[in-house]
Amino acid sequence: MELRQRLTLLRSQSGAPPCPAAPPPPAGPVSVAERMQRLRGVPHPDSHSSRDVQTAALLGGEVLAAGLIVVEQRFALTHQHGQRYLTSITGLQQPLPLLDQALPAEHMVFLDTETTGLAGGTGTVAFLLGVGRIAGDTLSVRQFFLTGFRGEAAMLQAVATWVSDSSYLVTFNGKSFDLPLLTTRYRLARLADPFRDIQHIDLFHPTRRAFQRQWPDCRLQTAEQRLLGFRRQHDLPAHLVPEAWFAFVRRGTTTKLPALLEHNRWDLVSLVALLPTLTEAFHRPAEHGADVTAIARYWRMRGDEQRALTYLQAHEWHLDVTGLLDLAALYKRQRCWSAAVAIWHRLEAQRSVAALEELAKYYEHVGRDPAAALVCTRQLQRLEPRNAAHPRRLQRLVGKMSAGGMRMGESLP
Repeated sequence: MELRQRLTLLRSQSGAPPCPAAPPPPAGPVSVAERMQRLRGVPHPDSHSSRDVQTAALLGGEVLAAGLIVVEQRFALTHQHGQRYLTSITGLQQPLPLLDQALPAEHMVFLDTETTGLAGGTGTVAFLLGVGRIAGDTLSVRQFFLTGFRGEAAMLQAVATWVSDSSYLVTFNGKSFDLPLLTTRYRLARLADPFRDIQHIDLFHPTRRAFQRQWPDCRLQTAEQRLLGFRRQHDLPAHLVPEAWFAFVRRGTTTKLPALLEHNRWDLVSLVALLPTLTEAFHRPAEHGADVTAIARYWRMRGDEQRALTYLQAHEWHLDVTGLLDLAALYKRQRCWSAAVAIWHRLEAQRSVAALEELAKYYEHVGRDPAAALVCTRQLQRLEPRNAAHPRRLQRLVGKMSAGGMRMGESLP
């Protein structure tokens, strides 16, 4: 008697129900990929189409390709985002931060990604790629969402088509993260990178320049709250975004997907509102609570010293030591010596080494007053006793005074 028959007999004698029949063997050989899917609990590929349709219905989108859903939403430019209206994006007549020209809004594409991790590299995938464009009086936000890794190539191609006629790309920290990641994904997919020749405006850098000394951090949500007056309600925290997607891919959990897409959507709308607001801050810094000294340095770096001087002059009595030194440096470049010396003497009372050095150089080389320069040099020696430059200056000044017939005690306090 075979083992199976003996087991059946024993079960019948004990009163147990008969053993259910074994499932028929598969028609063909089972691939390793299919077996791995069964072990992980991942649905068979044939079930993806129905799941994509159901997910698209949940998110208010449509299936664009196998493993890819597109969700589109339109905002009238009269939409109020916090305390700002999106219409301000169309009225940019001043040079934008990091650019020397004003731009038509229709030439820009706004981009934000949600990814499987923050480490970057070839193992990181953008599973949600949101792009926004202005057309007439409407902002169109299009979000490409992967329901599985096999939809990535279709997503990259669809995005490339949608941004093909754009001249400028606007992101927040995209230079450090989004763009390098997308460059890698396009290269791995053997597709042409549509962002390679687009000029990039990364709003993180002007935000940090203007506000890093005023704010605790320069994250996008901090800028939203402080510049736009926009506070997110029930937002999905950024660190939970990858977890929400993996829960969907591995277990079919969809509860957090609407919040995930809303998080990305608000990022894009905030970019549209933030660009004109930042532009205003660089042209009227005091109105937006920006760091006037940092903004002045920006314009000086761009070659517009007169604008930098105007900003610092307008806020002279609110500047810190750094700002006053910058203002004095601009006066010095224009040879407005009395204004520069007045600032250096103000800072001398605060024991500013930089101001004392400038005074010593002024009195020695411009004012031709070695005695006054000697006083400043002795103060520098007391503040920086280990600086070898001060004894050398002291020796040089003593020599000049001796050559001029001045005794050491004369003209000194």
